Amino acid sequence: MTYLIADSGATKTDWLYVDGSETTQFKTQGLHPSNIEQLSDAVEIENQIGRLTPETIHFFGAGCGNHVSDDIVRRFLQPIFPKATIKIYSDLDGSGRAFFGTGNGVVAVLGTGSISAKIENGKVAKKSAALGFAIGDEGSAADLGRRILKTYYRQTGEEKTIQFIGEKIGHKDYATMMNRIYRAGKPNRELASIAGEVLHNPMPPELLAMIRDAFTDFADSQLSQLELSPDEEIVFTGKVAHMHKDILIPLLNRKGYHNVKIRYPVIAAWRERVKEGNVEL
Repeated sequence: MTYLIADSGATKTDWLYVDGSETTQFKTQGLHPSNIEQLSDAVEIENQIGRLTPETIHFFGAGCGNHVSDDIVRRFLQPIFPKATIKIYSDLDGSGRAFFGTGNGVVAVLGTGSISAKIENGKVAKKSAALGFAIGDEGSAADLGRRILKTYYRQTGEEKTIQFIGEKIGHKDYATMMNRIYRAGKPNRELASIAGEVLHNPMPPELLAMIRDAFTDFADSQLSQLELSPDEEIVFTGKVAHMHKDILIPLLNRKGYHNVKIRYPVIAAWRERVKEGNVEL
């Protein structure tokens, strides 16, 4: 039996091709249903994995889990894999199954976007209202990029912080940066890339505080919606959680969440399950 598992966010998609007990991993652009670019994204996928012939594709994607979004992704993938049965789920469904199988726990994603969910018996029982990068997505890379640009162009930070940001973004003037963000086909990716360019250690204390503030907002605005007990297992995933775990875990501990882990990327957990013969799809 051959199948593909996809874990897709706004910025990247990790693919795991399974042929019996053998696995091969690939990476392509993110395939969020709100900003799939039919031609360019299709060419990349065809070049990377179009030669594969999976019987089934299990696609777990940010923005998926509803009829409209799922249909967009299915119509995009079906011409590339005409013989495959395509099953679409939310990224939270994928993370929940990858980390907990048919068990219980909590999944929190801090990547380009952010969201959290309570998993019961391997299924999403309750999730936070992420609201997307324009309104919510607290603690995400897009959110951090937005905070960085506000600090820099409004000159609200300390002088050394402004200088640090300027060096990282090439001292781009206001008009150039606004053109980059607002004319981008995928502005959330552009904001996330700003965070990736700037937030590298060592960094000024003011930026460390900014990251803590963003994570605090995520805990207060999203994680709190799940009404968790202190001992429930919370698994964070996403590049932001991975990169800044030394800030994230102590902050959550202080907020009363004492069983917090970081696992990134999700596809690694799927690979472990395949190796152990413990895949729940």
